[in-house]
Amino acid sequence: MNTIDDYERAISDAVRAKEDWASLPAQTRADMLQRIASEVASRRQVIRDALIAEVAKPFGEAEAEIDAALSMLRFFAGWPFWGRTPQVGACSGLPQGRVLLRPRGVAGLITPWNYPLSNPVQKIAAALVCGNTVVWRPSALCISSSRLLSEAIAAAVLPKGVFSMLIEDGSVLSRRLVDDVRIDAVSFTGSTEVGRQIYATASARLAAVQCEMGGKNAAVVLANANLQDAARKIALGAFGFAGQKCTALSRVFVEATVIDRFSQCLEDEVCALVVGDPRWESTIVGPVISREKKRQLDLVCNGAMARGLRWVRPGEGQCAIENDALFLPTIFYDVPQDDPLMQDELFGPVLAVAQVENVGEGLQRVNDCRYGLAASIFTSDVAVAREFASRAEVGIVKVNQATPGLSVGLPASGWKNSGAGIGELAEESIHFFTKTTSVFA
Repeated sequence: MNTIDDYERAISDAVRAKEDWASLPAQTRADMLQRIASEVASRRQVIRDALIAEVAKPFGEAEAEIDAALSMLRFFAGWPFWGRTPQVGACSGLPQGRVLLRPRGVAGLITPWNYPLSNPVQKIAAALVCGNTVVWRPSALCISSSRLLSEAIAAAVLPKGVFSMLIEDGSVLSRRLVDDVRIDAVSFTGSTEVGRQIYATASARLAAVQCEMGGKNAAVVLANANLQDAARKIALGAFGFAGQKCTALSRVFVEATVIDRFSQCLEDEVCALVVGDPRWESTIVGPVISREKKRQLDLVCNGAMARGLRWVRPGEGQCAIENDALFLPTIFYDVPQDDPLMQDELFGPVLAVAQVENVGEGLQRVNDCRYGLAASIFTSDVAVAREFASRAEVGIVKVNQATPGLSVGLPASGWKNSGAGIGELAEESIHFFTKTTSVFA
């Protein structure tokens, strides 16, 4: 674990290095990202094994996370940073000019345990290629995975002070990182409760702040949808990696005329999910992160059962392993809108289902939530899907797809209690990690 003295050295080194790093040609920094990608790729198996061992990430999900991290490194390495010429100058008769993108300075990054590789990479890659130096504080629950990423970055031979990692069991160093006036930009992914504190502290000293926080993601299933396909995708989206994704599905609203058929399809699809050892290539649902998390989920579900909610565990009796952190996929039906199962982020394999009369009621219930990260609609009507996308109060809408899964080429932003500041990925990341200077010439 790192100490306060380690922290001071990391920040001082980052401050000293930032001017030289920013002055390098953008292509030079991009080439270093490509080298990092090569180093990560060369460590693929050991990184995959660490993801499985530390956070019980199923084999397939671990492979997909490595692929996502490599895509992010290569995407940001290919971003053009040589300035841009706005069209407004040519069209309006105003003096012609160009916009320079300039780094913010030192970036402090705080990342969670559930995506130990891809979440830090999406921040680190954008920050570095934009010319910022980086001080990274990962979760203490994924130290081995984080060290493997840090080793890959070190092997790319970045200049001293450009990148540092700080590991702690607690929050002393991360609190310093957020409050330190030498940190010009703070990017955080984690819970809404912690994100609110970080945003308030860092923005109070006028630092740039970016917070990706919780979600209570929903799907609307219409009568004209392919119900079997919707059920399969929703089962994967709700219960893959035991629901431990900020974009995992946790609410489903189904048109009343097909609720019975859909429910049977959903239960059949959940029965087909392999609940097992995350080292198996076939496993979809593994244990949750800890016994304490399982205990919390037990309390939530026991409370819902005590309130009389109808529930089912479709795969019960089919699990191939015994593990004291295993929580089986659980579905609750006819859940009222004001019930905690419909309003609170659980971060586990629990799905609340309710019927609605039409898409309008479904949209209303999607939006009646303090979170606003992602939503899906399953329908064969393109016009209805477009209208849903234009009215859903979320940063990400999927059509005939489950909510998990992002593209580095498209922005990811959270509304309401799901995000604060500029979003991540694509141009959003570039905007966050740069300042602009307009040059009239």
